[in-house]
Amino acid sequence: MSCVLGIDTSSTDCSIGLMHENRPIISCSRYIPNSHAEHISYAIKYVLETSGIDASDITHTGISAGPGSFTGLRIGISFLKGFFLSRSSLILPISSLHSMAEAYDGSDEAIVSAMDARRGKVFYAEFNKKNGMAMRIKNDAVVSVDAFLKTVNENHTVLADTMGYKKSTAFKSLDGENRLLYTDRLCLQRGLACANIASRKIEEESLWKKSIDILPNYMLESYAKKSRK
Repeated sequence: MSCVLGIDTSSTDCSIGLMHENRPIISCSRYIPNSHAEHISYAIKYVLETSGIDASDITHTGISAGPGSFTGLRIGISFLKGFFLSRSSLILPISSLHSMAEAYDGSDEAIVSAMDARRGKVFYAEFNKKNGMAMRIKNDAVVSVDAFLKTVNENHTVLADTMGYKKSTAFKSLDGENRLLYTDRLCLQRGLACANIASRKIEEESLWKKSIDILPNYMLESYAKKSRK
């Protein structure tokens, strides 16, 4: 019997989901930019209590490990390590770009998931969405905005996440096109998407890790780290 928790704190949403025997049970997403630390424990408590699931029943957890917000990723993974310190749940690190594409309610589409990485760069990856599942076409990459725009064509649905940065211009040249969808205007249950991806990969034992071994995949150095150098 599998009970799979999903956690995504890679952007402005604190998103938690739960799957039981490959079926979605509950999802909770809250738009709380810069406040993940104050809300994540309450969100998980709500999900478990509402579903009647005890923390000890969780056999596996899928967590969005990056790229994304430096602070958000760190908070989600730090919470995970504390929560499962004395429990045996196995953890699957999941690309934030993958959980974004998985959470999008589309089918038979070519999807480009993209995040504004600031300083003229974009995180992106390409997926095919079929039967509710996002299947990877291209690996996660970080490129200049100009290079990113050259990879996008008229067949792509672009999911653009500005990560709460209101002055973002990374996707400005695509504004007004039907293929551009800003994630803050969609109802994306990314935590449930993480749980769903993890549920499909339970049998792939080599992918799973202990909570202590999970690290964020920032894909870029933080501004503070660059400044220290």
